[in-house]
Amino acid sequence: MAKNLKKNTVSAILHLRKWVPLSFPWRCQVYDTLMFFSNEMCPDFEWKKYINNKNQYFKKWGFDISQLDADYYSRMSGVEAEHYVTRSMAVHYIYPYLDRYDFVPAYMDKNVQKSLLGLPDDKLGVMTTEDVVYNSNRAFFTGDGKECSCDEALDVLVSYGKDMILKPSVESFGGHGVMKVSGDTDKTGFKALIEKYKYNFTFQKFVEQHPTMAQYNPTSVNTVRIVTYRGFDRKRKVLYSCLRFGGEGSVMDNVCSGGGYTGIDIATGKLLNRKRYTYFVMDVPSIPDSMPEEIPCWDTIKSAALELHGRLPQLDIIGWDFSLSPDGRPILIEFNPRPGVGLQQAVGPMFSKEDLDEIMEHVSKVKVDRRKLSVLQFKDFPDRKTVHLKFGGSFKK
Repeated sequence: MAKNLKKNTVSAILHLRKWVPLSFPWRCQVYDTLMFFSNEMCPDFEWKKYINNKNQYFKKWGFDISQLDADYYSRMSGVEAEHYVTRSMAVHYIYPYLDRYDFVPAYMDKNVQKSLLGLPDDKLGVMTTEDVVYNSNRAFFTGDGKECSCDEALDVLVSYGKDMILKPSVESFGGHGVMKVSGDTDKTGFKALIEKYKYNFTFQKFVEQHPTMAQYNPTSVNTVRIVTYRGFDRKRKVLYSCLRFGGEGSVMDNVCSGGGYTGIDIATGKLLNRKRYTYFVMDVPSIPDSMPEEIPCWDTIKSAALELHGRLPQLDIIGWDFSLSPDGRPILIEFNPRPGVGLQQAVGPMFSKEDLDEIMEHVSKVKVDRRKLSVLQFKDFPDRKTVHLKFGGSFKK
């Protein structure tokens, strides 16, 4: 298997320039390529025939993109369409247009998300995670937001005496750095963890979840991912939703960490097809019939996501991760200003064609000096007060 993986990886890199737009930064070219070529579970997917086939939908907007993504996701989801969005297209063109990217780095810090949204909110009925101690930009705070010294933080952690979740407050994609900490840990043990994580992390209390949600996997806090979008008419709507659950014995629900996900019907809250999707797997198994068919309190979760989106006018697309309390109240775990495209498009295109047409009408007006573009940095779009990330080069109308 290792030999085949190496062979596929080399083939991917050799063919990279033939089907990935040169305007995309190298890191994302490699990511998009390996997304398909390291997939050992779909050997019958004939990727070679898509290398020189161009996606006609994006071609009409001036983007030279392979047909590979559209055919791959069409086959996986069973929904044939040309307007599936690649990760590079989303991260480098669509998201920078929809979101104020100068706000995004700060908004991705989980230590500030609660205060930004005014959570917990008893009137709205939305709860959030509870911190025991957190560190933000090298400063320590107790769970109630009071600044304290490192020694005082250690005393609070020891006195809590219960199991906790430790995780970075930034750059924790895919569950990176997330771990369970025993309540029996002594002061020396906590000090070693703090020295390891250095800064920008949080020790959180365990979330007690709804018994129905726990049936999908009892060891992890299973969450509902809801992606909301604010259109050009300023109205908010749900684009997509899925249930995420952890792997056996895992405390995390991340797909990257061995978990799985399945689509949710946004109108009813029922599971769409009971397929258990994971990364790099096309021939997906089904969720056992013994697991619940419907997400409890679905309308409450959906309404909470749409209401909270209204509190962040700088972001037009957001991915929300909710758990559910035993009494049916939504618990916001975190929100993501740049939701992943793979998670969404396993069950259908990210946007409706009408919404994407409207977005591309604006995005296509941004021209890039491809010779100098390597990584995105801040630059105003010509017709909207937002920013575009880039180093060097210039944007031309």
